[in-house]
Amino acid sequence: MIRGNETCVFVTPIHGRPRLPAFLYAASSVRLNQGDENNMSGPLYIQQGSPHWWLSPAIWVTPVGDPATKIANPIAGQDYTVWVQVQNRYPDPVDNSWNLFVCWTIPTAGSITVASITSNQILNGVISPIAGTVGLPITTPIPGASGATPSIVNLQAAKTWTPSYEHNGHECLIALAYFEQSIGGLPVSTLKGDAPWQQTYTIAQHNLGVLPATHHMKLFQYPFQVCNAEHEERGFVIAATQAPLSQIAEFLPGVPGGRKVLDRPGKVEHLGIIADAHPDRAESRASSAAHSSIKIAPHSCRAFTLTGSLPEGNALIHVTQSLDERVVGGLSVLVLAEAK
Repeated sequence: MIRGNETCVFVTPIHGRPRLPAFLYAASSVRLNQGDENNMSGPLYIQQGSPHWWLSPAIWVTPVGDPATKIANPIAGQDYTVWVQVQNRYPDPVDNSWNLFVCWTIPTAGSITVASITSNQILNGVISPIAGTVGLPITTPIPGASGATPSIVNLQAAKTWTPSYEHNGHECLIALAYFEQSIGGLPVSTLKGDAPWQQTYTIAQHNLGVLPATHHMKLFQYPFQVCNAEHEERGFVIAATQAPLSQIAEFLPGVPGGRKVLDRPGKVEHLGIIADAHPDRAESRASSAAHSSIKIAPHSCRAFTLTGSLPEGNALIHVTQSLDERVVGGLSVLVLAEAK
C-alpha cells in the first residue's frame, strides 16, 4: 500500500459492479497541454518538467524519518523515502481505484520497457505471476479540486530506497499513476517520461544527477545509457549542452550549497560523449565531441559516458537523445567544482 496521513475510502459498488467515476462518462474541461488536442485528460496528474520533461518537480527523495528535507544527491548505501506528488484536477475525490507505480533505473536517456524492470527496482508495486508488473492501490484519499485549484497530495512509496549507484552513476526515478479498475494493469509496455497526460494514466520522470568535479584537473565522468524500446533498429543523435543553472533553481535546496550554487557559474571545458561505460582518464581528456550519432538494435541499450572538466564554479549539462530531430529522451547533470 501507499502510506499517507489519511484514512482509506473504497469504491461504492452498484449492483455488484464498481461505480466508474464521472471522468470516464463525460468530457472534462481540463485538456492536455501537449500531444493530441482531442484527447481528454483524467483527474490525476503527476507534473512533468518544463521545458525539460525529465526534470519532474513532483518526484523527490528525503532521508528516512525526515520528510521535510529534500535530497538531490542521494548517497550510496543510505536509506531514503521516495515521494510522488499527485494533483486531482476534477471536483470528485479519487479513491483506491487508482494505482501508483514507482521504480528506479540507472541514468537513462530514452524509453525503458516495463519487461526490463526487475523487482529490485520497483519501489511501489510488484511483479505478479498473473498480472505482470503492477502498481499498488492509492489508499490515501485525494480530495476533489476546489474550482480551478487542484488538490495536491504527496504519496510515499511503500519501499525504502537504498541507492547502490549501479553503472557508477546516479539512478533516475519514474512514477506512473493509473486507473486500475479500467485498465487492470500497467497501461503501457514502455515507460516514456514524456507521454501525454491521458484519461486513465499520468507519468513523469526525475532524472537529475549531481556529482563533483574531482582531481586537480577537475575532471568529471557520468555514465549513462541510451535505449531503443522499439521493435526495429533506430538511429539516434546523442548531444550534450551546457545550460543556465537557473533551469534547476527549484531543486537547489536539496543540493550541497543550496541556492549559492547559482552565484558561482562555471564553464565546462572539453565536454564530450564517449561510447564507453568506463573510459580511462586519457580518453576523457581527449574527448571533444559533444554529440554522437548511433544506431541501436531493437529493445537494446548502449552505454555512454559524459565527460569534461570544470576548473571552477558549477555547471548544468543536458544530455538529449533525438530521433528525426525530435527529443525522445534526456537527462541532466549538475557538476560542482567546489561542493560545499
